[in-house]
Amino acid sequence: MDPKDIINAPALIIGCTAMLICLAVQGSTIVWVMTVFKGRVRSLVSQQRTGLAHLFFFAAILALLVSHIFQIYIWSLFLYYPGIMDSMPSAGLLAGSTYTTVGFADDTLPMRWQLLEVIMAVTGLFAFAWSTSIMYGLSQQLYRSED
Repeated sequence: MDPKDIINAPALIIGCTAMLICLAVQGSTIVWVMTVFKGRVRSLVSQQRTGLAHLFFFAAILALLVSHIFQIYIWSLFLYYPGIMDSMPSAGLLAGSTYTTVGFADDTLPMRWQLLEVIMAVTGLFAFAWSTSIMYGLSQQLYRSED
């Protein structure tokens, strides 16, 4: 096995480009969620409208979920359009399986492109950690009166 088959410029360029686009999407979603939801949740809790505050909290979680699904779609495009994978549904399944690090897809990429799977998984780890920190911050607003 030639190391050039594992760490190669095309895989590195495609992977880093997709990762940067995904993290830009994640960052934009985070800014939007914090701008729209954090103050609203805080305000509703101070007005003792906790039911509505919880609803906004769950809406924020839904927005974060949509961001992750969109990032999986972005990865699918990066697998399908360069011809790395033959079909968009297969690309989506592999992207979802790898991005979430669940690994349920049996289909793996050819050796030359497997670096993409590593970068995809790292992207998902970063993005999910970022989402988790935002959910924690929002829950601090939601339950701040209980301190």
